[in-house]
Amino acid sequence: MPDNKKKHAPPGQPANASAPAPRLPLKQRIAGWADGRLQDPAKAWRKEEAMERYGIRNIALAAKLYNRWRYSERRHLHDEAYRRDLDELMTGHSGGRPVYPPRIIMKDGYAIDESQTLPGLDRLLADAGEVVRERGGRTHGDVQRPYFRNLMFYDDIHKYPSWLDFVVSPEVLATSIEYLKTIPVLSKTRPPGVRFMESNQNMDPNPPGPWEASQLFHRDLHDQPLVYVIVLVEDVTMDCGPWVFLPASVSERASKAMGYQKRGRPYRVTDEEMYRHVDPAEAITFAYPKGTVLFIDSSKCFHYGSRLSYTPRMQMMYAYTSVCRTDFSQTFMGSFPYPVKESDSRLRKMVLE
Repeated sequence: MPDNKKKHAPPGQPANASAPAPRLPLKQRIAGWADGRLQDPAKAWRKEEAMERYGIRNIALAAKLYNRWRYSERRHLHDEAYRRDLDELMTGHSGGRPVYPPRIIMKDGYAIDESQTLPGLDRLLADAGEVVRERGGRTHGDVQRPYFRNLMFYDDIHKYPSWLDFVVSPEVLATSIEYLKTIPVLSKTRPPGVRFMESNQNMDPNPPGPWEASQLFHRDLHDQPLVYVIVLVEDVTMDCGPWVFLPASVSERASKAMGYQKRGRPYRVTDEEMYRHVDPAEAITFAYPKGTVLFIDSSKCFHYGSRLSYTPRMQMMYAYTSVCRTDFSQTFMGSFPYPVKESDSRLRKMVLE
């Protein structure tokens, strides 16, 4: 006899639900479990007291090893694309223009381009100037300290396509790829891959006290190596609290002398300690005209900024890393999505994932 009884779906599942989704591959299930287990420790390891207790170098090594396992397929894809397909990728991305090897080469951890000729720079500066007039000197965004703030809103990446077009332009990418020796990705966690930063001491409610946080010398720990691309949106003078950095060779000499990144050593370094080991004349001050672009490996070059920015300093900041970072941010931070079109080149899609 036919079964006329009404069939009920399992609790919590609609009666018209489709078949259960197939089980994820074993590695994905293990990776998801591992990410979950690492979330709380990873958040703790970002605190400076934990860095000092365990050693930045040890945390970075553990993160690199984990991420090389966690993202092994994508790492292989990006490394092999660099080794085998770079000419094809660059040609497809540049429309056949010869852009590799690049005109701008990073030496000793950095390169400064004053040519004002990088493609898309004029459009980026025009759009950024519009935002300065609208938001400069006001409190908003996701990064807020008394001496700097992020002027970028989430929708800006869609409203101002010039900001993304510049950093994925063939010329900028070529310099970054040549230095990193892989196809990089634009950071999706911390630091954000695209930031529009204003340094403005005038908004500090208290007189300048001892330097703190990013106002002190440090080396970034998101990946090693990495590339920051910094674009000055307005002229920067000494009154703007400019970026100051030490070349990679000088930074390495100082790191060895101080035992930097070893257990028991703090993340931030005072001027007094730094200049016991290096000559202050070896520091480079990034005070240049509007439109100047700095390419820098901030994981190898000690740097600081935002000191006494009584004339506001405006700069776009971009962060390129490898697929496998030296931090655990991807285990607990949301991923910032970049717009990707079907018509985009293969290289652009890889960089924006």
